[in-house]
Amino acid sequence: MKIIIIGLGLIGGSIAKQLMAKNEMTILAYDSNQNSIQNALNKSNIHGVIAHLDELQLPEHENSLIVIATPPKASLEILRSLSPLFNSSTTITDTSSIKLPAEIILNEFNNPDNIILSHPIAGSHNSGEQHSQDNLFFDKNVIVSALPNANKEHLQKVKLLWEALQSRVIDLDSKTHDYIFAHSSHLPHFASYALLMTLMDLKEENIAQFSGGGFGEFLRLTSSSPEMWADIFALNKDNINASIDSFIGNLNHLKSTVNKEPASIQALLADLKNFKEENY
Repeated sequence: MKIIIIGLGLIGGSIAKQLMAKNEMTILAYDSNQNSIQNALNKSNIHGVIAHLDELQLPEHENSLIVIATPPKASLEILRSLSPLFNSSTTITDTSSIKLPAEIILNEFNNPDNIILSHPIAGSHNSGEQHSQDNLFFDKNVIVSALPNANKEHLQKVKLLWEALQSRVIDLDSKTHDYIFAHSSHLPHFASYALLMTLMDLKEENIAQFSGGGFGEFLRLTSSSPEMWADIFALNKDNINASIDSFIGNLNHLKSTVNKEPASIQALLADLKNFKEENY
């Protein structure tokens, strides 16, 4: 099978690297960053290059699997640009952590049957092809969001891709996906940025030397790609705003508890500890 990866960042580069190691597929890539392309070629992480996306309409690329692995807004633009391939023998998937905006575009085109949305729950605060890994998706969950009229052959091809990367496939509709990830992924990043803003307000240059491992681990999230997270916050703002409102309410509840006697504080923290250990 021929795999064509659009975007050789951390995700796209890692898909290419891991699939090349299996030596069972032809891996081609497109990226506007020629340094990423050249680096992947030099390291034999791809077989060849797509010079322009219009090439994907050529007969030689029929029956291939296209993986869009770019930041969310760029992914939507690329998906729309691939409309000449809708309802064709070519399978198209993505890797974005937001699904509803893509589904809205697909609704405009009467829900083509060869588009299967994906979201690998894998990543790093590092970005770029130079940080790609050959085991990024090993034993990780991948969300697959297929529209009701998706062709079963295209769906199976996408699932086989993620299984080849040794991931676990979970089916989930787009609306539920975006709501869940607003709380489980987008809110933690938002909170990390808010914590960093608080530290900036302190204007205390040496605070890092008095911090433990949890401090650095929490702030690690703010080293993620600003382009990607600006897209995520903007495109999933309704769900994220709801999660932030809930978070603020719980911060206020915790704040009020801190002002009570130690026994009340301990009781709340014990309940939270038990919930965490039972569920996470």
